[in-house]
Amino acid sequence: MERWSGKVALVTGASSGIGAAITEELAKAGVKVFGLARRVERVEEIKNKLGKVKGDIIPLKGDVSKEEDIVAAFKVIKEKFGTIHILVNNAGIGRMALLSGKFYMIYEL
Repeated sequence: MERWSGKVALVTGASSGIGAAITEELAKAGVKVFGLARRVERVEEIKNKLGKVKGDIIPLKGDVSKEEDIVAAFKVIKEKFGTIHILVNNAGIGRMALLSGKFYMIYEL
């Protein structure tokens, strides 16, 4: 992970689960991590809980199912750091679908 120290990452779905764990580990390794999530307050809690680490967590509010949120996130990152070195597209979109006469939740990544 040392080779990623000082780099810039975007992690979608950073507020919980795998996305939160990846966000934490990248920040500990010295990466500047933009944590994109609908529940941005949870990314802020992760940042506060983690405390001082080698990298940083920068919470960004956004929903990956909305193109304007994605465009806005990339604009913020470009303005602050110019580029992204790491992209972790972790967020999924859930939809209800009728399969064999029953409704099921379908997740897309």
